[in-house]
Amino acid sequence: MRELHLIVPGLSAWRDFPHSEPTPMPGLERLLARGRVAGGETSLADALCQAFAVARQQDSPLAPITAAYDGLNVSRGYWLRVDPVHLEVGLRGMTLLDAENVGLSGTEAEALAASLKPLFKEAGWHLLAPVPGRWYGHPADAIKLKTTPLDEVTTRQVNSALPVGPDAARAMHLMNEAQILLHDHPVNQARDRRGQMPINSLWLWGGGEMPKAERRFRQVLAGQTEALALAQLSGSASAPCPGCLRDIPLTRSTLLVLPEFPADARAEDAARLDGDWFMPLLRGLQSGRIRHASLTLTGPEGGGVRLRMLDAWKVWQGRSQ
Repeated sequence: MRELHLIVPGLSAWRDFPHSEPTPMPGLERLLARGRVAGGETSLADALCQAFAVARQQDSPLAPITAAYDGLNVSRGYWLRVDPVHLEVGLRGMTLLDAENVGLSGTEAEALAASLKPLFKEAGWHLLAPVPGRWYGHPADAIKLKTTPLDEVTTRQVNSALPVGPDAARAMHLMNEAQILLHDHPVNQARDRRGQMPINSLWLWGGGEMPKAERRFRQVLAGQTEALALAQLSGSASAPCPGCLRDIPLTRSTLLVLPEFPADARAEDAARLDGDWFMPLLRGLQSGRIRHASLTLTGPEGGGVRLRMLDAWKVWQGRSQ
């Protein structure tokens, strides 16, 4: 394999959190020590767009890309993700859970969106909800708004992650009006009776017009919709992410996006991740099976490195195996 790009969401935040158990990850530590720095802290959304050379607009424009993947006509105009979420206010601020984390059904999503569409229409927006957890806003005119990707705030504090820009006040007014409608909605009342978290807000992110993407990978192995949508846009083949590195089909170039590493993972989960992915990647570089590799850890305290075959043998920059 000539080129392998591995993106690992969630692990950097987990590693940065103090744990009661020791968490040695020798494969990862050697890769980070021997690689050349290729990028600093980044979100999954930004890392994916960078991987496909998608030009940043005000945001990394994933909204039109995933909208096209979801079957919408996005040939013209500005699109924005308007995803249904649960916001919970605590002593340390607001925490966000997305629709997947709270188990929003298709029927519930349709009912909620139907109630909100007249509000959006009055503001000059079209609201479309083709998938329970992925909703889209399509304003009549492009707006100037810089947002925070959903993956940066899901299950985390969102205090300083609200939209900014010339149109932020207008957009947030619309979101506040939507929150009022959602508060007493029959869907949420029924969820409350069942002990489920209500959908009480919307999260704006990923805005822009439909961009171009480069076909940098022969195959994209991932489960995240955003990665699969970029594969479709770029003309790359796609398939689910395998369970370990040795199960990757051999091809010239591969983008691998691992599932989100959970915040409640244990030390043994980290050790398994290291044994399934990072140590085999190091050995693959040392053996020549992989010629070039990029490793990106998304999220707080994350970053990226690039490695060539010879880099894997720099034992003075990381303990040899």
